[in-house]
Amino acid sequence: MSLTTGREPTAEEYLAAARTFPTGVTVVATRYRDGTPAKTVSAFASLSLDPLLIAVAIGRHSPLIWAARASGVLSVNVLRHDQQEVADYYAAPERGRAQPPPVGLRRERTGAPVLDDCLSWFDCRLVTVTPGGDHALLIGQVVGVRTGSGPPLVHHAGRYRGLSHLTPHGTPPPRTPLPHQQGTRP
Repeated sequence: MSLTTGREPTAEEYLAAARTFPTGVTVVATRYRDGTPAKTVSAFASLSLDPLLIAVAIGRHSPLIWAARASGVLSVNVLRHDQQEVADYYAAPERGRAQPPPVGLRRERTGAPVLDDCLSWFDCRLVTVTPGGDHALLIGQVVGVRTGSGPPLVHHAGRYRGLSHLTPHGTPPPRTPLPHQQGTRP
């Protein structure tokens, strides 16, 4: 599908183009009273090294936004390739979720809940919430991290996928440092 010059893209055209970009899959969680609002989110980015900041985009009517504002904390939990069940669980409406969750939660430095078992997590204090069309951008200052190992769960073209660590020829890809790892800025 191509866009004719001189007109705005439709929502369908926009989504078709956006689905070509693979993203990691995360679970964003916060605390609120006695509950743990959490949601599967693919719009996550590392935002800044100084200070350490992350950003996540969440539908502007999600109760998770109001809970994060009230508590002032959130966590971002990056899922491993074998955690599609966890992604599906937190993608479902909260009222329809079976109990117990497929993975345990614990509180870290900020009191935000993190997944006991995931590829990595970021424990954050909420810095700001910025409107972004039909979403809100939550920016958090990272105060704690944990990193595991293994390939991530990836979302591409409307489906969950694994990320192969091998090239099509069966050999590991070369490890080329990114510009910031070579001492230069991009």
